[in-house]
Amino acid sequence: MATTAARSARSKVPLTKRHLARLSKIAAADREVFYERRPEYRGRLVAVVLAQGGGLHYLDRRNGVKDLDVWSFFALPPGEDRFPADRRTRHVDFGPSDLGRQRYDFAKARSPRQLAQWQKWHQEHEGRRVDLMMRGLHCKPNADPTDVIRDWLDQRIRKPRSSPGHLREAGVILIDPPDRRGEVIWDPRVDD
Repeated sequence: MATTAARSARSKVPLTKRHLARLSKIAAADREVFYERRPEYRGRLVAVVLAQGGGLHYLDRRNGVKDLDVWSFFALPPGEDRFPADRRTRHVDFGPSDLGRQRYDFAKARSPRQLAQWQKWHQEHEGRRVDLMMRGLHCKPNADPTDVIRDWLDQRIRKPRSSPGHLREAGVILIDPPDRRGEVIWDPRVDD
C-alpha cells in the first residue's frame, strides 16, 4: 500500500480487504482497552463492521472516505439489557496509507470544543481518522453476524433517527470475522 501525506476532504482511493484488515487490528486494540474494564465481554464479539460513508465507498468507489467508522458488535450477557459502552466513541489514527490525511474545514466547526478537537487531530493524525463505536445485541455469541446486524438495522422502522437508522443510509461491510471479511451486510442501493 503506497502512502501519501496529501490532505483531502475525501479520499477517492478504493477501499480493499487490506484496508479492512488494518481496521480489524485497530478495532482489536480498542477492544483490549474495553476488556480491561469489562472482562465479561471477552469471547462475546459477534462482528466488526465498516459503516457509514466508508461502507458506501467500499461499495460504490465514488462516495469517497472522509473518516472510517468502525463498529464492534457484542452479544449481551444473559440478564443484561443495555450495553455499557453504547455511547462511547473513540477517535484514533489510521496512520500513513494510500488514503492520505483528512483535511478539516475549521470554519465549519460547530463549537469551540469541536474546533479544538479538529485542530488536535489535524496536528496529531498521520492518516484518516477512525471512529470506533460499540453496541450490544440480544443474541448468542455464535449468532450469524449478517442476520443479527440486519435485524438491528431493521430497528430503523421504529426509530429512524437512531444509530441503526443512520447506518442504514450507507453501506455496512463485515471486517470480522476474518473469513467473511468484505461481505456486504447492508447496501442502501438495494436493501432500502
